[in-house]
Amino acid sequence: MTTERRGSPGRTLHDRIFKEFLHRFLPDFLRLFFPEEAARLDFTTLTFLDQELVVNLPGQSLRITDVVAEVISLEGEAEAIIVHVEVEGRDRRSLPQRMFEYYSLLRLLRQKRVLPLALVLLPQAGGVGWQVYQERLFGRTLLEFHYGQVGLRDLHSEDYLGQSPVAAALAALMQPTHLHPAEVKLAGLQGVIASDLTEGDKLFLIDVIETYLPREQLANAGEEIMQALSETELTWGERRELKGKLEGEIRGKQEILLRQLRRKFGPLPELFVQQLEAVDDPDALDELSEQVLTAVTLDDITLPE
Repeated sequence: MTTERRGSPGRTLHDRIFKEFLHRFLPDFLRLFFPEEAARLDFTTLTFLDQELVVNLPGQSLRITDVVAEVISLEGEAEAIIVHVEVEGRDRRSLPQRMFEYYSLLRLLRQKRVLPLALVLLPQAGGVGWQVYQERLFGRTLLEFHYGQVGLRDLHSEDYLGQSPVAAALAALMQPTHLHPAEVKLAGLQGVIASDLTEGDKLFLIDVIETYLPREQLANAGEEIMQALSETELTWGERRELKGKLEGEIRGKQEILLRQLRRKFGPLPELFVQQLEAVDDPDALDELSEQVLTAVTLDDITLPE
């Protein structure tokens, strides 16, 4: 969610990267940084609320553009709650007030309790913790609002490299304490490559590492480290070719599926076609092809969230 005013800049590369990151890995993100809250959520029920919401206020618009999801809480009686993660890479000073405004907006419009979290990509955000926004009037505290915050730039990469492939990729944005950035990159790449993630998720995390630890920033790392890094990059060096093959495979499956659907049900609604073309998991596309075999109407086809 972002507050847009006249003349404000567009969303940054960081916003786009981390919106996709959170759509791919929101449960991993929560387990990594907010394990107590994650343990209270049933991630098998997770759905993302991608419909953009705009509320026009005097002088500004509040617009949902970051990650908003709905999930069933296991705390007490099961209930659906909203998880909101705001990605902030530009204006940390106004973030506390905006987090409260976004919380209030979601709480009012969705009529569900909200877990508010901020992912800050700027330095000096204070690592992981819970932040407080207060409003006072005439010496009294009228409001005290709490939200969780992750300041990646203030965390230490050595603390996260061995935890999970997602943590290893995020370590590329953290501060190394004893390691050279080239060693962080090498360990991150190795952690992602050796994981059991899908090829698409591996490619995405590798691109995150490459974006935030490009080779030109790794000078003076030592010949041995750079050689190991070169060999690792070469081992995975065909990832662009692999990515192209994967995208070709996905596109081929989508085209076959669309032909099957049109042959069985006739012309398809444009929105349905757009939603199907957004499915980029080959296994999910195979599952949809199996659904076509038994579907009686187009309503029997369940597209993944």
